[in-house]
Amino acid sequence: MMAALAPTSWRLPHWLIAVGSVTTLAMYAGLMKPREIAVWFATRPEVSQAFAEPHFGRADALILVFSTLFLAPFALFIALVLLVFAIAMVGGFVLPVVRWLSLPDWIATAVVIVGGGMAAWVQSAHWLPRSVWFLGLLARAWKVILA
Repeated sequence: MMAALAPTSWRLPHWLIAVGSVTTLAMYAGLMKPREIAVWFATRPEVSQAFAEPHFGRADALILVFSTLFLAPFALFIALVLLVFAIAMVGGFVLPVVRWLSLPDWIATAVVIVGGGMAAWVQSAHWLPRSVWFLGLLARAWKVILA
């Protein structure tokens, strides 16, 4: 029983339940307002006129939402597999240097993950605007469908 109370011994299901519970309580308490976040994305100027066509706008929005919900899990799985492969491949190049310095092997993985995070942060000007645009488009599609 005491092992369940020590977060250092938790596995992935324990962390998912804890994060989900905290998120649910934060939404219930009003600290986190997903509706306002979705409205902010949907009213961005670059997507404000999306799906405004009177005949096919709602159908286009429905196709976008369905495609995203249907294909996103597969795309996320492929991205996760590629990320793990890239970390393992680059970590294999860093591992001999880490062993030469007599450091633990996990340092190589940590160096690769920190380096990848820094590279993603440096290159955020390339991928972040497109990601915000897509989230805005998806929020706008939901708004058109539900209106």
